Amino acid sequence: MATKVTCEKCGQPVSVSREQQGGQVKCPHCGNETYVPAPEDEIEELPLAPEDESERQREERLQAERRRIDRILASEEGDEAGAGKAGDAPAPRARAPRSAGGQGGITVKEVVMRYLTAMRDADLDRADEALSLLATRRDDALRIVDELASDQIPPAEMSSVPAGVYQGFLKTLRSQL
Repeated sequence: MATKVTCEKCGQPVSVSREQQGGQVKCPHCGNETYVPAPEDEIEELPLAPEDESERQREERLQAERRRIDRILASEEGDEAGAGKAGDAPAPRARAPRSAGGQGGITVKEVVMRYLTAMRDADLDRADEALSLLATRRDDALRIVDELASDQIPPAEMSSVPAGVYQGFLKTLRSQL
């Protein structure tokens, strides 16, 4: 029994035999290769493997450990910023410039995280705002993006995002800087 599909390029109808379904056919009008879906009665549902509970628990433990280490490092960085030689000014913190909305005094890393969480939430306007702030501190932002990309465990804010998607967000940010 022949089925009709529409060519994706020229829009002309193309007759397809049952044997051709589930593959590519060449349009006789324009020569474009068009995909023809398989008949629904031939599509079988693939069973999914059960979720490995121990792997999920291991991942949660690693993320909890990462958050604990991040807190320790953040407190040590705060201590080091105030502990210089007598008479030395404290080490400057990488800050994003003040924006028109009056938000300033936040670190470049915080703006990178704002971008990543905006991408996670599909809030492209907020991501663009963060990107425009980061563009003014490109070198600092690239350094932080590279640090995040090299780390095996994503920050806690991104724990719900698959690792590949998270790395894709970082690659996108890096390419836009």
